[in-house]
Amino acid sequence: MPRRRGSRLVRQLLLLQIVTVLVTVGGVTALEVFGAQQAARSSTGALTLATAQAMAANPDVAAALRGDDPSAVLQPLAQRVQLNTGTAFVVIMSPDGIRYSHADPARIGERYIGTIAPAAAGTALTELYTGTLGPSVRSVVPVFADGRVVGLVSVGQLEEKIGDQVLHQLPAILGASVAAIGLGGVLAWLLARRVRRQTLGLEPEEIAAAYAHHDAVLHAVREGLLVVDADGRVVVVNAEARRLLGLAGDAPVEGRTLTDLDVDAGLRAVVGEPTDVRDVLALAGERVLLVSRTAAGPAAGGTRVVTLRDRTELADVVRQRDDARGRAQAMAGQAHEFANRMQTVLTLVQLGSIDDALRAGSAAVQRARGPAEELIEPVGNPVLAAVLADKAWAASERGVELRVIDEGTEPDGPWEPDDLVTLLGNLIDNALDAVASTGRTGEVQVQLSDGAELVIEVRDTGPGIPADAMQDVFAYGWSTKSAAPDRPRGIGLALVSRVARRLGGSITVAAATPGTVFTVRLPRPVPASPAPTVVTNGTFDQ
Repeated sequence: MPRRRGSRLVRQLLLLQIVTVLVTVGGVTALEVFGAQQAARSSTGALTLATAQAMAANPDVAAALRGDDPSAVLQPLAQRVQLNTGTAFVVIMSPDGIRYSHADPARIGERYIGTIAPAAAGTALTELYTGTLGPSVRSVVPVFADGRVVGLVSVGQLEEKIGDQVLHQLPAILGASVAAIGLGGVLAWLLARRVRRQTLGLEPEEIAAAYAHHDAVLHAVREGLLVVDADGRVVVVNAEARRLLGLAGDAPVEGRTLTDLDVDAGLRAVVGEPTDVRDVLALAGERVLLVSRTAAGPAAGGTRVVTLRDRTELADVVRQRDDARGRAQAMAGQAHEFANRMQTVLTLVQLGSIDDALRAGSAAVQRARGPAEELIEPVGNPVLAAVLADKAWAASERGVELRVIDEGTEPDGPWEPDDLVTLLGNLIDNALDAVASTGRTGEVQVQLSDGAELVIEVRDTGPGIPADAMQDVFAYGWSTKSAAPDRPRGIGLALVSRVARRLGGSITVAAATPGTVFTVRLPRPVPASPAPTVVTNGTFDQ
């Protein structure tokens, strides 16, 4: 994909984040200024109250208030306190509010402007009030003498002085705000770059179109498609992959591991390979799958793309091809032999040996019928008989004697034909391979019985299976034979085991003398009980 110069989406996100940062920092700054102003007022209120209380507790103030000329004593005292504390005014007054001191001496003797009723009643107060000097924070405290209020003390600080205190803090507040704006801008830029990198510079409509195409491809592709992240968790799975893996159609699988989904260990091992793999056979239940696995690239964070193709039918076709090839070779040999026998019959006729010619012709016809006719005659189940007929040709071509003992199989058993073909066909193929591997004449015996359970026993005179491998023969991939490019090994017995378990049966393997014997037991399904007959209102409900 060509690299883009810019993205409208990224620019919009960057602008939105910067505006958000500015609004947020502006709001925080306003709150900081307001908080600083409130803190300054609170500290000023505490200062004025403490100063007023100290003045009211001064014995000289109470004595002067009861003297003949309070102002002569109180005005100089108030000015000294005002200068020492940095307050705007210190007013000492009578209980009814007549000033004895003031920052402006001309105001002495006038009535105090502000709230004094609580103080006159003996309670201190602090308020914001506009007096002769302007808006101020002031505290009014009563002066007691002999248990009664003999005067009041008011100490105040102008609002503009409080504003000056806030101005002193303003550079620090603004500096912090500018730093926050700068940091927010840098983070917004970094985030915009990350979004641009993660979206590949695509616009919203392009992302929506890409998702629509992605979803359409997932549903249109005929192969199973599975995407797994670096931790082995499923990210994407299409409908065909669900079918091949035997996953429920509606059950959520995203975010779960293949182990959680009970996927076969062989398939999990292929998916977990550190390198790319192509066209590797694996089993998923009773399906033979062709698995390819490719890394999605560094940008995908270790994600792996897995494709699954169903090769079950192809494996059946390969087996059928092998059977047909064996029959064709056997028939070619028999045709050559039949031609020779017919030539012998013709020569005997020409020589006048009619009886000898008749015997030779009958033998040739009987031989031409092949090995299967007498072999399958006692077999009652037509599916099992057809499998045995096919395998009889293969056994004849490979020089292996195939014997069949049928102790009574029903012609219409309850098992699916495909399952019987898989069970018996793979067991006989495995037995023929074992006998042929010895390089000498051998025998494969098939014994069938049907009753409470169907028993299929296949015995061969091959080299046998090592004792320490008896537990592994039904594992996928296990085989004593080397695999050919067109004939993978280690699948047949694994399929037989899985089919037997699905049908509620079992398969066992045991050593024979010589060779090996495999025994499959399938319990006969119990028919469902008919619904009871119920009588309601004189009628029968079935």
